[in-house]
Amino acid sequence: MFFLRQTSAYWIAAAIFLAASAATFPIRESLVKDARGLSARALGAASGKGLLFGVLGGYRTLAADFVWLKGYVDWEKKDMAGCVSAIELATAIDPDMILFWTQGASIIAFDTPHWLAEKSNMRGENALAVFKHRQGKIAIKLLDEALAMFPNNRELLTQKGQIAIGIGDFKTAENCFARLAQEPDATVYVLRIYASLLAKNGKFSESIKTLERVLNGEPADSPIRQIILDQIRHTKAALEKTKG
Repeated sequence: MFFLRQTSAYWIAAAIFLAASAATFPIRESLVKDARGLSARALGAASGKGLLFGVLGGYRTLAADFVWLKGYVDWEKKDMAGCVSAIELATAIDPDMILFWTQGASIIAFDTPHWLAEKSNMRGENALAVFKHRQGKIAIKLLDEALAMFPNNRELLTQKGQIAIGIGDFKTAENCFARLAQEPDATVYVLRIYASLLAKNGKFSESIKTLERVLNGEPADSPIRQIILDQIRHTKAALEKTKG
């Protein structure tokens, strides 16, 4: 009986794998004709995922793993439509798997812009910057879906903040790291990035207070103290310029 259950599980997962592959074919065709890109939500809707959930039962995690594997195969082929569709479907099937959200967003934000640039007639760094900004926005929307379910998840907030920094959206990045910095056990890494974002957004006094928080938490012989002191000095100089 156990063998039969296992066999059924693999057949169901294999069916999901094949269905996900077939469902993305029209998307791939359209992408060949038009390299403007597709939103994660549109790709998810096109996958027909609602029709598949009824047969999954207790095999959702296994099915999600198979879909994620398909996405990895598409990633290796730089097949943006197939890869992003798999990300969207995998996160929908098993939303509790935070790795799907964070790694999926990373692929959308950092990998797909290069794939689009290679297939586009546009050339140069300016073209790549356009794709990075647009795909970064799509990745942030994907993470917002996850954060609606897991609002205090540190991995999701960190990934969203890092992607926002990459596209120059320092306000969104500050909001993400502000929530991380509120934690009593916030790391030096988080606090330093938060302080830098506060300074970028012109909030020099708040930035200095955050850096002083880092300084107060470091032992007297810590090698990072001098780095923080230098950062405080530069931030104070920037604050003085605003007064002058």
